[in-house]
Amino acid sequence: MTGIRIHSPEGSVGSAAVHRAASPDVLAGLRLVALDNGKPGAERLLGRVGERLAERVGLSFEGVRRKGSAATPCEDELLAEIVDRADLVLTGTAD
Repeated sequence: MTGIRIHSPEGSVGSAAVHRAASPDVLAGLRLVALDNGKPGAERLLGRVGERLAERVGLSFEGVRRKGSAATPCEDELLAEIVDRADLVLTGTAD
């Protein structure tokens, strides 16, 4: 006879492995790059948000960069380009 094994759905709560960078006090003069995650509509949405932020707070919108897929991390080469060209990164998702 085979028994039924029941597993508890309870898990442990851990601390975050990384911390977010502190937000700048002033956005004016900073460079913003939007990172498109590859979902439909993300490029258009992030582009418009980046443009509006630039108009509103005086930052420089450096455009949208697209990573390969929403399911994969940002490629090393693309990440290096973003680090070189941006003080701030805007990212999100869209469908």
